[in-house]
Amino acid sequence: MGSRKGFMWGSKIRFDGTVCAITDNRRLAGTSTLMPNPSVFRKLLLVVAVALTLVVVAFGGASFYRKAQTFQPLGFTAVDEEGHWRVTAVTGAESPLEVGDQIILINGQGHGELADPAAALRLRDVSELVVLRQGRMESLSHPLPPLDIDFPYLILALIGVCYLLIGLYTLLRDQRRPAALFFLWCLTSALLYLVSPTAPYDALGRAAYLLDELARILLPALTLHLFTIFPRPLVRKSRLSRLVPFIYLPSAFLLLLQIDLVFFDGAWLLGGATTSAITVLDRLELFHLVLFSLAAVGVLIWRLRRTPAGEPLRQATWIAVGMVGGYLPFLILYVLPLTFDLSWPPIVTSVAVLFLALVPLTFAYAILRYKLWDIGVIVRDTASLSLTVLVGVIGFSLANLVINRAVPDDMNLARTVISFTSGLIIAGLLIPTRKGIGSSLERLQYRSGYARRRALTEFGREVLEQRSLARLCATLIGRLRAGLHLRQATLLLAAGDKLIAVQPVRDLPAELPVDAFDEEFWHSDVKTLSPVEFPTDELTTEHRLFGAGYRYAFPLVVRESTLGVLLVGYKEDGETPLNSDDLDLVRNLLTQAALAIENAQLLDEVKQQLEEVVRLQRYSQDIIESSPAGIAVVDPTGHVVSANQAFAKLTGTQIVELSGRPLKELLPVDPLPKPGEGLHELHIRDRDGKERYLQLTVAPLAGGDSNESRVVVVQDVTERIVMENALKEKERLASLGMLAAGVAHEVNTPITGISSYAQMLLADTSAEDPRRQILEKVEKQTFRAARIVNSLLEFARDRQRDEAPVEVTSQLAECLELLKERIEENKIELEWEQPDEDILVMGNEGELQQVFSNLIVNATDAIGDEGGRLRVTLEANDQWVWASFEDSGPGIPPAELDKIFQPFYSTKLGKGGTGLGLSISFNIARRHGGEIRVISHPGEGSAFIVELPRHHPEVTTG
Repeated sequence: MGSRKGFMWGSKIRFDGTVCAITDNRRLAGTSTLMPNPSVFRKLLLVVAVALTLVVVAFGGASFYRKAQTFQPLGFTAVDEEGHWRVTAVTGAESPLEVGDQIILINGQGHGELADPAAALRLRDVSELVVLRQGRMESLSHPLPPLDIDFPYLILALIGVCYLLIGLYTLLRDQRRPAALFFLWCLTSALLYLVSPTAPYDALGRAAYLLDELARILLPALTLHLFTIFPRPLVRKSRLSRLVPFIYLPSAFLLLLQIDLVFFDGAWLLGGATTSAITVLDRLELFHLVLFSLAAVGVLIWRLRRTPAGEPLRQATWIAVGMVGGYLPFLILYVLPLTFDLSWPPIVTSVAVLFLALVPLTFAYAILRYKLWDIGVIVRDTASLSLTVLVGVIGFSLANLVINRAVPDDMNLARTVISFTSGLIIAGLLIPTRKGIGSSLERLQYRSGYARRRALTEFGREVLEQRSLARLCATLIGRLRAGLHLRQATLLLAAGDKLIAVQPVRDLPAELPVDAFDEEFWHSDVKTLSPVEFPTDELTTEHRLFGAGYRYAFPLVVRESTLGVLLVGYKEDGETPLNSDDLDLVRNLLTQAALAIENAQLLDEVKQQLEEVVRLQRYSQDIIESSPAGIAVVDPTGHVVSANQAFAKLTGTQIVELSGRPLKELLPVDPLPKPGEGLHELHIRDRDGKERYLQLTVAPLAGGDSNESRVVVVQDVTERIVMENALKEKERLASLGMLAAGVAHEVNTPITGISSYAQMLLADTSAEDPRRQILEKVEKQTFRAARIVNSLLEFARDRQRDEAPVEVTSQLAECLELLKERIEENKIELEWEQPDEDILVMGNEGELQQVFSNLIVNATDAIGDEGGRLRVTLEANDQWVWASFEDSGPGIPPAELDKIFQPFYSTKLGKGGTGLGLSISFNIARRHGGEIRVISHPGEGSAFIVELPRHHPEVTTG
């Protein structure tokens, strides 16, 4: 049997039934057979599934343990003979053994005392052997060779576990026939991946070998069987369906041959365990594998060509994607090199095996009908990411090749700088490259509909300029139907407690109650409408909308205010649902359209109110008070005659105090704009000191003479203005970041030169030389300057930082020591209250030292050269650490307190300051989960407090 195993593992390929292993995972509506007691059957099915899973886990775990033992080679092979072990081959380069040596003792234990000599050898790095060589007894020290880990097997074992989990999850979600068969397929695949027969060939070895062969033989038949029933049964006639079990006859025959070989040495069916018999059996298994694989692929191709458009075709497509994505890389990168004795780097083989995990995942997607219609989106995004990574790898490789050939070896600094710069350029180009690739693939995916989809995106910006509500709604519905090829779409706007359709639609009521949709709907992005599950169910609004052909409902909500509902159906064919791209496109468009609808509604409301005032020539306080906008009536002299509560709230005045007051005292508008001049924006500060942004429009009260009373409408647009200002601030910071990055790169070169010269001088300066201490400080300061340059780069872009526990007390002490000379030169009295305990924070040591140094330098600069006091304290509790820097300088004016942390803002720009120190320090503190606060009063000095989360080291118990 030893030759049998050696031949098998030398000639067979370890994977799950080649390209025949396909799964399918969807609930077949209307295809399940009703059981007499479905609940009992499902429970029994789950119990059997769990039992089989435990069996596979048990044998797989035992096999994995044995396989892992083989990762440590012994360096030689030996056979068990009477009273000793005879060495038959030596593979370890450092082994002192020779072929023919008879091993008598292993680490002091003889032949009769060791049941497993290999395990005894693996217990020690160096084993002491007593051998009989050419009639002489010799003592040898045998070292173990390095580990030889089989990474592809480890990945296969991990994938086998994934198969088990996916199969169980699918069976728990759906106990129908396809899901049950898919579970068996996953179980068999997991058995094939996890079980790897290894020596010794004892009872466990025989069982592992037989289970491995069982999985190899059974998997092709299971795959073909699965393809015949999913997504729809291939054979519907009852007589023909009875032939399906005959698929397993070849597998049963091959299994009988294997049982005869394992337990009876082939005496019954093979005529003995001869090499020719084993070869015939191997060829039969290979023929069985190829035949059933081709049959399964043929069935899948037939389904892809014959299945009509709809859900079953999407399920078959998911299966095809899983097969191509999982098996094709495996065949090309693993099977073919193994077949033709080619060699690949180990990483390529491992990656090829990793792709097999796609197979059960896509099959489960198909069976559970999860994201069926997103297959194009997922494939496009995956292809875009893969191509971008490929472009990046090629770019980096070519750049590295050119640099290595063009730059001499002795120019290490130039090579490093060029490599770093080229890497930054390539990395910066990857984002627009992926966008370009994604856009091209999207254009290829949607073809003629791509232009209309892009037009929808542009329409999202145009819709904000639309003021006519009716025209806005009609244009919105028309663009959506044309851009997404929708069969039907309609919009219902909220009017009180009702939803009214903007256009009459057949099979849809003219109005619906707002409470027809629950509260959860108004806080969601989209709701998928569902039909009636049982004829006895009560019909709801959702069921009626589904019956009218609508499949999705999108809420229109702005600032918790309900505006309406958009209802859309499937695509023009009536069977194709919207994919995630479509849903996101609609949702993004509605986000902008909702604001435009709200603005249009508000403008229409104001217009109606003003027209009512002109028509009736009287004040309608009820109408004015119902408006969310501030409305005031101003006489020809500019005094307020009356106003609503919203206007009083905007101006921060009691409504009873408004009458008779000049408008220019309430709002900074003088002179008052003329009617018809459009919107005017105002900037005020309310009583609480908060900035408010207002939009003001003026209309005549009764028309005619321009000297008559006017109506002033004021809307609070603070939220929108704040968002716009925040966007501008981000753009400004981005520009500053680019500038900082450029400056940092330019400064880095001279700093490197200074550091190198300082190190050269240090090397030539003896320890007794008084200048050595100065040179050491120069060296430390150049290192600190280099870290500051890196901080400039971090200011320009976010990059990965190394974090570790940092002892704050020593950091502060080191900063004070480095700046001691500067403090003494300025005649500053230093008060340093050093705590007794070690205080740790989690962060970057260089960054924290930069923060402390910046604050100490700022304090000394604020005190000046006239002398003063600098008090540094460090306090902590269980959660936070506070480092305080108090100076006796002139303090900071209140008007500048809000600006000191802004980039490039400094009170000492003319004295060598850059305005970046506090900004960088503030950003560093934020990245560490803390902040920097400042307390300052003019003439009394300033106190900067750094607050950081405290880190407690984990206490291990042994």
